[in-house]
Amino acid sequence: MPLYEYDCPLCGRFEVLQKMSDPPLSQHSCGSEVRKLMSASSFSFKGTGFYSTDYKKSSSSTHDSSPAPKCAAPKSEACGACPSNKAA
Repeated sequence: MPLYEYDCPLCGRFEVLQKMSDPPLSQHSCGSEVRKLMSASSFSFKGTGFYSTDYKKSSSSTHDSSPAPKCAAPKSEACGACPSNKAA
């Protein structure tokens, strides 16, 4: 269930854990009318497959000297500029 943020003119901002299908709150526990706010969502990537856990190079290697893989054919102008499409 997501957290929704509301603004009460007397009490300030507060969060409520609600189902997505629940109607928005209209009153706070103090009796004042509340306004639902848009807030930034926050999430955390966990597990493997993300830059910080899988693709970060160690500080001991400064340059990878292996050649770039050769593309079969450029798919767009951007691919045509790819170093792997340059003639060796």
